[in-house]
This record gives sequence, C-alpha cells and structure tokens, in this order.
Amino acid sequence: MIDALPKKISTLCMCFMLAMCLPAEINADTLELSSIEWPPFTGSALPKYGINSQIITQALSYQGHTLAIGILPWNRASRTVKTGQVVGYYPTYYNPSSELLFSEPIGASPIVLIERKSNPIIWDKASDLNHYELGVLKGYINTVEIDDMIANGSQKFETGIDEKQNILKLAAGRIDAIIMDVNVFEYLKSDPQVAKVAPLLQVNPKIVQDKTLHITFNNTQEGKKWCDTVNQGLAQFDVQAMQDALLKPVK
Repeated sequence: MIDALPKKISTLCMCFMLAMCLPAEINADTLELSSIEWPPFTGSALPKYGINSQIITQALSYQGHTLAIGILPWNRASRTVKTGQVVGYYPTYYNPSSELLFSEPIGASPIVLIERKSNPIIWDKASDLNHYELGVLKGYINTVEIDDMIANGSQKFETGIDEKQNILKLAAGRIDAIIMDVNVFEYLKSDPQVAKVAPLLQVNPKIVQDKTLHITFNNTQEGKKWCDTVNQGLAQFDVQAMQDALLKPVK
C-alpha cells in the first residue's frame, strides 16, 4: 500500500481518554500503533485522526482501552512494527503472512481507476491495462494481478510521491489513469489544486477491486492479545455503517 509522504513527518501521539470515565476495576491499557497520512482514513490534521482511527478507538472503548498513534511515512510506519518498536500499524490491505496478524476489517477501500473524461479507459481484464500508463505509488499494494504485471515489466507505470501528485499528472496528460481508493480521490477534491483539475477527471465505472482495511500486528503474544482485543470490539458494532456515516461530511 503506501509510501506516502515527500517530507519527513515527526511522530505525533494522541490518546483517547475514554477509560478515565470507566470504573477503576477495569484493567485499562493503551494500544500504541503506527499510522500514516492517508486522508480521510488516517491523518494528523483530520478530526480524531481519521475514520480508521475513530473505528479502532470505538472498538477499544468496549474494554476501556485507549489508542496512541504515531503518524509516519509508510515505509517507516511498517518498519516500526518489523523492528518491534510498536505492536502494529494501519491501515493495510489483507496480505497473509506467517510473520504478521491481521485484524478484522476496520474499513472498506474500493480501488478504482481515475481517468480523464477525454480519454476513458476501456478494459475488461487486468491485462487490458497494459495498453495504458498507470500512476501508482511506491510501496503501495494495488492488486495481485496489477502488481505482478508491474513486476514482470508488462505494465507501463509511473511512480508518484503521493496521490495528489498523480492526480495533477493525470490532468496534465502525463499518465493515462491512476489506481487509488475512490474515497481518497473524493477527499482530495477539497484541495485547491486538485479542485481546479477535478472537472477534467472521472472515476472509471469498472471497479478494480473492493478491498478491506486492517491493522497489521506482530505475530507475537502481545500482537495476538491486541488483535483479539480489537476484534472483540469490532464485533460489537457495524464498522461499514460507521465508515459511511463518517464519510458523509468529507464527500
């Protein structure tokens, strides 16, 4: 998924202090996770640090726990887990690994093609995209088929530093389409530079893939404990309904 930021972002930590209102006998604890700038899902400038952060906080609240978040560039966020600095990071797409554990979904991520209205992408199967140059982000997971085509050289692509840069390149005709989450595209329309070019662009009607978002935990005793705790909380409410409600103000 996401090697997102062109500049170093200092670690930001925050705690939701819901546990202070709960009975003292509850064994409250703080889950420390790394995350990234990927609005509207996560971000230091977003209300309560974004949709995914609010969903995780809601899940933890059922057992009186709180959330602490470090906002970092994607490669650093994932590295903090691999080196054991924190127990997990988010948001990630499900990617089975014996070294990692994945929570139940903390959100949904419809992956689409953003294209110019003057140059719609005609495709049926993934290999049809080989006729076009795609804008992608370094380190991001797209789909298995598309990533395999990029790896074997059959897919033309250009790497951007972030989604905003790719949108501006697309509008300028430097690439043919962008692979990205449709909610991220809708959110970025609020950026003044993107707003200027947004009328030139559209979402391709064929969805590339519907994905889910997760927390990735270390496959350790501590990671399993927190993964189970979050999953128990997520089972207490409708995650998709909460995401839909939180998206309304930003669309």
